[in-house]
Amino acid sequence: MNEFGRWAVGSVFALALASMPAPLLGAPGQKQEWNLERQDLDGALRAIGRSSRREIIFRPEAVKGRQAPPLNGIYTALEAVETVLRGTRLTAVERDGTILIRRRFSAASDDALTSGENIVVTGSRIRGGAAISPVVSISKDEAQRSGQNNLGEVIRDLPQNYSGGQNPTVAGTGQGDSFNTSGSSAINLRGLGPDATLTLFNGHRVAFDAVSQGVDISAIPLVAIERIDIVTDGASALYGSDAIGGVANVILRRAYDGLFTSARLGAATSGGAVTQQYDVVGGHQWQSGGVMLASDFQRSTGITAGQRSYTNNQYRTATLIQPLKQFSIVGAGYQSLSDNFSIELDGHYLRRSTSQCTPTTATADCGYQGNIVAVDVESFSVSPALNLTLDNRWNARFAGTYSKSDSKLVTHAHAAGVETTVVRPNYINDLKSGEIGAEGPLFALPGGEVRLAIGGGYRATGLSVDMRRYRNGLETPVNVFQQSRKVLFGYAELFLPVLARDNNFPGVEKLELQAAVRYEDHKHIDRIFTPKLGLLYSPLDGAELAVSWGKSFKAPTLYQTGQTSNAQLVAATTFTPAPASMLPVLYLYGGNVDLKPERATTWSISGKYTPRFAEGLDLHINYFSIKYRDRVTEPIISVGGAFQAINSNFVQVNPTEQQVLEAIAGLSGAFTNLTIGSFDPNAVSAIVYNQLQNVSIENAQGVDFSARYQRGTPTEGQITANATASYLDSERQVTQSLPSQPLSGIIFNPPHWRGRLNLSWEQNGITLTGIGSYIGGTVDNRLAPTVRVKPFASFDAIARIRTSVEHGILANLVWTIAIQNLLNEKPSYIRTTNPIGLRFDSTNYPTTGRAVSFTLSKEW
Repeated sequence: MNEFGRWAVGSVFALALASMPAPLLGAPGQKQEWNLERQDLDGALRAIGRSSRREIIFRPEAVKGRQAPPLNGIYTALEAVETVLRGTRLTAVERDGTILIRRRFSAASDDALTSGENIVVTGSRIRGGAAISPVVSISKDEAQRSGQNNLGEVIRDLPQNYSGGQNPTVAGTGQGDSFNTSGSSAINLRGLGPDATLTLFNGHRVAFDAVSQGVDISAIPLVAIERIDIVTDGASALYGSDAIGGVANVILRRAYDGLFTSARLGAATSGGAVTQQYDVVGGHQWQSGGVMLASDFQRSTGITAGQRSYTNNQYRTATLIQPLKQFSIVGAGYQSLSDNFSIELDGHYLRRSTSQCTPTTATADCGYQGNIVAVDVESFSVSPALNLTLDNRWNARFAGTYSKSDSKLVTHAHAAGVETTVVRPNYINDLKSGEIGAEGPLFALPGGEVRLAIGGGYRATGLSVDMRRYRNGLETPVNVFQQSRKVLFGYAELFLPVLARDNNFPGVEKLELQAAVRYEDHKHIDRIFTPKLGLLYSPLDGAELAVSWGKSFKAPTLYQTGQTSNAQLVAATTFTPAPASMLPVLYLYGGNVDLKPERATTWSISGKYTPRFAEGLDLHINYFSIKYRDRVTEPIISVGGAFQAINSNFVQVNPTEQQVLEAIAGLSGAFTNLTIGSFDPNAVSAIVYNQLQNVSIENAQGVDFSARYQRGTPTEGQITANATASYLDSERQVTQSLPSQPLSGIIFNPPHWRGRLNLSWEQNGITLTGIGSYIGGTVDNRLAPTVRVKPFASFDAIARIRTSVEHGILANLVWTIAIQNLLNEKPSYIRTTNPIGLRFDSTNYPTTGRAVSFTLSKEW
C-alpha cells in the first residue's frame, strides 16, 4: 500500500470512530432575563443555578479567586454560564439537564477568550459574534499533545499552509522563491507568500521581519499562548493590508495562576538537531485582574550534508538546517480599575542567532572555498490598551503598539583559504500604531440585537536597509536606503441576526448577516476601500452554511518601493532576437516607487454539521476562491528574450534622446555603461522596462475538509480523532500577454494535497497520540522530460503521562516522549544541473528525519 493509501485508511478509521452512536443531547432551556452584578465566579454560578432551577456542577478550586463580569440580557441558563466563564480556561457542557463546568480540553471556540471583559474574536469585531469566514483554532494544549514545540512547527503542519517562503526549514541558500534570511517562521496560507498573510499578536500588528513583509510567528513561545486562530479567508475589510490569504492571530494567556516549568531534550537519530529547550511561565490572578510572564530558551545544533545520505554530492559541512540559539520572553496582563474601566498590556522580546556554511565546491569546507553567514536578530513589541464600558451596553477600546525588528547579517566569502569579501546587510523594521474602536447594540431584530463595531486609527511602518561590501580594505555601499509609510484607516462592521431558533420559523434555525467595510489611506501609494459580506444560515439544529464575499489588498512592501532602481547600457547582441538597428539597449531593473497595491476578490462557502445522533462529532467543509491581480513582479521572465512579441508592452523601440535621459534621471540607483563605446543618448535602440511592476495575476481555489470526533472524559477514558485535509489548485499569469502557468503541484510550490490525521486516547493522566501526515507529490518540469516528485507520508507517536500524586515535588508532573517521523522517511530525490545542488525539495518535504525528544514539565 502506498503512502496516500495508508493515510486514507487511517482517515476512514477516524470517520468510523466518529459514526459510533452516542446519547442525544438534552433539549435547550428556556430563556430568561438576567441582571447580575459583578461578583465572584463561584457566586455567579450559584445564582444562575438558583434562578434557573438547574444543577450546575463545578470544582470550587477551579473557580477560586476568579471574578465574573456583570450579566445583563436574555439568555438560557447554559448561555448565561458560558457568558460568565469567558476569560477562563473553563467550559460548560449540558448533560441531561445538568450543566457541567470543566477545564477546556479541545481547541477554543471563536469567542472563548477574553481579556478582562473584552472578547477577542478572530474574524469579527462584534462581541459574542461568530466569524462567518472559516476559522481554524489550535490551542496550546492541542499543539503540545501533537508533539509540537513552537509556533513555527504548528503552522508548518497546517494543511492550508505552505512551508516555503521565509522558514528555517528551507535548506541551503534557498529554493525557488523560498529562503531563510533570519531563521524566522512566517505563515504562508495557500502559498500566496508570507507577505499576503497577516499575522497578529493578541489582535494587533507587530514589526515585519527582515526584507519580506512577513511576521516571525516563532517569536512567541508556545507556552505563552492560549491558542492561535487562523482565518483561512480574505479579511482586509476587517484588518486591512496583507490579509489576502487570511489572518493568523496569536492569542496570549492572560489568566495564568501559578508557576510552570518545562525542560526538553531531543535529537535526530540520523544526526544533528540536538536540542535543548527550557520554558518558565509564571502568573497570578486576583479578583480584578491578572498577569502572565513566560520565557523560553532554545539551543539546537544544525543539520549538515554529511549527516544525510541524500546530500552526499555536497561537502559534508554544508548547512542544511541552521543551528539556532534563541531566547524569548512574553508578558501580558489586565487590571479592572472599576466596573466600567480596565487596562491591558502585552509585549514580547526575542533574541536569536543562527549561522550558515555554504561551500561552493564538493571538495572543501566553506572556510576554504565558500561563504560563512552569521545572523543576529532582535525584536520586541509593547502594546497597551484601555477598555471602557458605557452603560453596560457599548464598549470602547483605545490601543497602541510600538514594535521593532533588527536583523544583522555578516557574510564572509572565501577563495583558496583566503577571505576575499565581507558583506554586511542590516535590516531594521519598525511599527507605531494607535487605534480607537467601539462596539455595541443598535436595535433589535427577531433574531436578536443588531450590533455595530466602528473604529479607526493610524499606523506608521519603517524599513532601513544598510548593505555594505568590504573588499581589499575598501567599503562600498551596495544597497542603502530608508523607507517609511503612514497609513490612516477606518472601519465598520454590522451584525444582523435576522432569525433565531425562538422565532419558530419553518426551515430556519438561524439566519445572520454580516457586512464590513474598511478604508485605508497609504500615503503616496493609494486609497483603498475593501468591503466584505457574509451570510450564516442554519436550516436545522447542528447544521450551518456560511457564505462570504470580499475584497482584499496588499500594499507594496517597503523593500519593493525602496530598493534602488538601476539601469545598464548593454550591447544589442545580448538579446535574441536583437533589435533591428543593433544599437545599444538601455535596460532598467530594480525597485519602483510608483507601485500600487495588489488586489484580490475572495469567495468562501463553508458548511458545518454537528449531528445530534453522534455527540462529539463535528464535520466541516470549505470551498475557497481567490482572484489575485496586480501582483508585483519583474514582467520579463527571460531578459535575453526581451524583444520577443510577448514583451512588447515593456519595450520602447527607437526612443528619443529626451526619453532616454528622463529614464536615467528617474533612477534612484546607478547607471552603468557595459558597452565598449561611450554613452550617446541619441544612439539607443530601445528601453527595456523590467523594474518591478503591478502586472501579475494569480488565482487559487480549493477545498478544505475536517472531521473531529471526541467521546468520553479524560478520567473515564476519552478518544479523540481529528482528520484535516486541503486541496489547492493555483495558477499564475506573469503578464496578460503570457499564458497562465500552474503553480500548485509544481516543484518548489505547494502540492495539490496536504492532510493530517490525529488519533489520541486519554485516561487518568495518560495520553497516547498517533499522527499521520501526508504531503502530496509535485511535478518537476524544469528539465526535459517532466518527472514526478513522490509524495511524503510520515507517522508521529507521542506519549504523555501525568503523575497522580496530589502533593509534593512529584505532584503535577508530566512526562512526554515524542517520536517524529517514526519510520525515518526521507524526501524524494530531485534532479539538479548543479553538481553540488540540493537533491530534494526542502520547501515541501522535511529534512530532519526521525527525531526523538523527552520533555519533563511541572505545575507548581
